[in-house]
Amino acid sequence: MANTSTPKVLIIEDDAINAFVLQKFIEKKYIAVMAKNGQEALQILQKETFGVILMDINLGDEDLDGVQLLQRIRAIPSQASTTVFAVTSFAMRGDKESFLKAGFDQYFSKPIEHSVIMKAIEEVLWLLYFYMILLLNSFIVSLRWLLHC
Repeated sequence: MANTSTPKVLIIEDDAINAFVLQKFIEKKYIAVMAKNGQEALQILQKETFGVILMDINLGDEDLDGVQLLQRIRAIPSQASTTVFAVTSFAMRGDKESFLKAGFDQYFSKPIEHSVIMKAIEEVLWLLYFYMILLLNSFIVSLRWLLHC
């Protein structure tokens, strides 16, 4: 059972079966929050922060695909540096490079190998945790220095 300190992963996926599969293996370790389209994801991202976002590219909306949604997410100040993985069935030569160039942090083609994506999520969240510890340590050192002046 997840608690309030359990990292959250936002899954943006329009296909109900793909969303269900992603949700089930993510929930084994993290809190999975679902969005079935870009507009729903943007509403969620205005209120919550996530350690990682898993996003399909073809969201079933001709007005807002995954690349366009990524640009809108990066424009939200609280989400600008959130790690976003492309999780897509686009798997032709050059697709991976194209999505990475568009600003996705990592690319995974469907069908997804669960252990690979879970390892990638773990690495991102470990780095975030480590960075927070460094910031906290720096703050404590600064506070001690100020108190002794």
